[in-house]
Amino acid sequence: MANLVTFKAKGEWKGNLKVEVNIRNKFTINMDEPPSLGGEDTAPNPVEVVLAALIGCLGIVIPVVAREKNIPLESIEIETEGDLDPRGFMGDPSVRAGYQEVRAKVKIISPVERERIEELMKEVERRCPVSDIIRNPVNLKISLE
Repeated sequence: MANLVTFKAKGEWKGNLKVEVNIRNKFTINMDEPPSLGGEDTAPNPVEVVLAALIGCLGIVIPVVAREKNIPLESIEIETEGDLDPRGFMGDPSVRAGYQEVRAKVKIISPVERERIEELMKEVERRCPVSDIIRNPVNLKISLE
């Protein structure tokens, strides 16, 4: 039997293209779209938040796995970018609405040899939940109340 942990978020539309999301009754993430997509540019858009989530996940999993492997870390820098054709979002059924590709650049400063860092990153890629969500299809059920 699986030992599943359920994570939750709750959001509310705040006018135009603004959305406010609350997590654990403690954290708030605001989202909007840039003016080129009809928003007011008051916050990152949802696909930018996905890129940020990937950075956050890698930035957590790297030190966790490094500790397990006794790899000392001096610094970690992560950059992400993704390619998206906005025609899908704007309603063109022939264009996928989501990212076509997502790329992450990870810079790790550590006194250990590069081979150990490469081994670390293979394990991190396998264990990072957000990279798994991006890489693999997930069952999504949207219900209307």
